[in-house]
Amino acid sequence: MWAIVPIKTFDRAKQRLANVLSEEERRSLMLAMARDVLTCLVQCNRLSGTLIVSRTPEADALAQTFGTERYAESPDTNLAGALEQATQHLIDHFDAKGVIVVPADVPGINTQEVDQILSEHQSVTVLPDAEHIGTNGLICSPPLCMPYIFDGKSFKPHVQAAFDQGITPKIVPASAFSLDVDVPADLVTVSQQAPSSQTAFYLDKSGIMGRLEALANSQSG
Repeated sequence: MWAIVPIKTFDRAKQRLANVLSEEERRSLMLAMARDVLTCLVQCNRLSGTLIVSRTPEADALAQTFGTERYAESPDTNLAGALEQATQHLIDHFDAKGVIVVPADVPGINTQEVDQILSEHQSVTVLPDAEHIGTNGLICSPPLCMPYIFDGKSFKPHVQAAFDQGITPKIVPASAFSLDVDVPADLVTVSQQAPSSQTAFYLDKSGIMGRLEALANSQSG
């Protein structure tokens, strides 16, 4: 079983936070979240390895720091295409029998829970976001047993895609995977639910949390 962590870009990351964070702050936030995710995955007993899928220069440094593999997808491919290419790479070069796709913006995940989820996995496991709209984790055994979708609203389409292949997917709601970061309120939630994460530390050290609290107080007043 291999983990795949796609990282599209650090520049211009998290545009929905642009009204509260500068471009450099969003870049640093993305890096902190990626480091949280990789810190978790490289310690999982049930993973044979982790593959970062990215064409960004920062991906090389992350792969070296965490001892992971890195794969550069074809230029201009979408996320689903990049994941398909990366999965085929793991099949061809590492004899992967299963993959778990983990986005780089779920900083609250922890090794114990990931190992538990993997231990209970059978064929397809879908880990939805808190609203059950997007997919924040997808496990497939064998790899490519169903198509990747990942379009921002992929939870129900992924479930349907599994059924279309004759597979009854396991759905794991309310896991640590459900917390991703898209809007300012998510930053507060990360600080509250994952206070020991590198992401929470960055939010506090950078003064971002102080700004958000001051903004909330001014709006409530």
